[in-house]
Amino acid sequence: MLARRKYATNPCQDKWGDEKVWTQLLDRVMCYAVVSVTSVDAKLGGFQVRMVCRWAFRTSNAYKETEISYRGVPGLRIPGLQVTAQESRIWKDLSQTTDDTITWNGTSIFLLDGYKPYHLQDFPFDRHIISLKHVDFVWRIEKDDDDFFDSMQIVWLTVESKSILPEWNAGESDIMAIQSVIETLDDQTTEVCSKFVIDLRIERAHKFYVRQIFFITCLITVASCTPLAMPLEDMGDRLSVYGGGLLTLVAFKYGVMDHLPSVPYPTFTDSFLMWQIITIVLSTFESLFLWRLSKQYPVTVDWVENGTFFGVAAGWSLVFMIVACCKPRYRTSWDSVKERSTAEEHDQDGGRSTGVPSFQV
Repeated sequence: MLARRKYATNPCQDKWGDEKVWTQLLDRVMCYAVVSVTSVDAKLGGFQVRMVCRWAFRTSNAYKETEISYRGVPGLRIPGLQVTAQESRIWKDLSQTTDDTITWNGTSIFLLDGYKPYHLQDFPFDRHIISLKHVDFVWRIEKDDDDFFDSMQIVWLTVESKSILPEWNAGESDIMAIQSVIETLDDQTTEVCSKFVIDLRIERAHKFYVRQIFFITCLITVASCTPLAMPLEDMGDRLSVYGGGLLTLVAFKYGVMDHLPSVPYPTFTDSFLMWQIITIVLSTFESLFLWRLSKQYPVTVDWVENGTFFGVAAGWSLVFMIVACCKPRYRTSWDSVKERSTAEEHDQDGGRSTGVPSFQV
């Protein structure tokens, strides 16, 4: 099943205060997880996620066991990611413990480090999915153990995703259970699972780039084209303004290079800045060409240049309004991002299965 934010597998959730329900659902765990994106490095293809889990479950009290070592501590196993358990512990909730069952609460903090390809063609309006594939909830004797002794039976899982990075915004998570088991309780079915696929949605916060890059470069472009409204006789001054504006725009582009991704393909921002440079260059050649015709058609040339200037100013103002207001609303859909991510995973799996020879013993 595929759900957003919540894997609600327990239709009897409202009845969990009932002793009969608890007795029949012993060792079934409820988990509330807060997943925070702590690092995204698009240039190196890395990311880091901090996962804080809160646990609640009940066990049998037949042996009056009081040691936590009887149960162990919760753990995570995620192939392809480096999982570091900063803290993982459980404790008894004496307010809900009975003669037959023990109520346990717990908390765990995990750091997940991994790598993924980032597609930045729409920068700074790009979206990405950080896929935590095959998240296996397990029981370990100690939090730092590599091995586990049992799988955790999850009946209720809620994932709240957020970003602590000002440059990124987190969306709702997609949760998919892997190989779930259906259990029946009082004519109601309960889905139990220990392995999940959790997809975290992140998108770049664009307002910084709109204010500090797109708005500034639009002003530079329009100001550099003002010689179109100057008298035709001042050709030397006009060319100096064109040249100064062109150099200013190029210097500004290289000045903000640290905030732009270094990729072998053009991004939306690269194309935006390139078309502004092309606008200034075309305006320069247009002025030179019309200057040649100014002696024969002085009035017509003057009207053409004035119209060109107002067209350039209105055009780039409209483009900026589209970038600032419309572009953020019409980003690449999450379904398209998901399909692209799935296709990449399929190609990688196919490459390993066909491109690498298999060895048999």
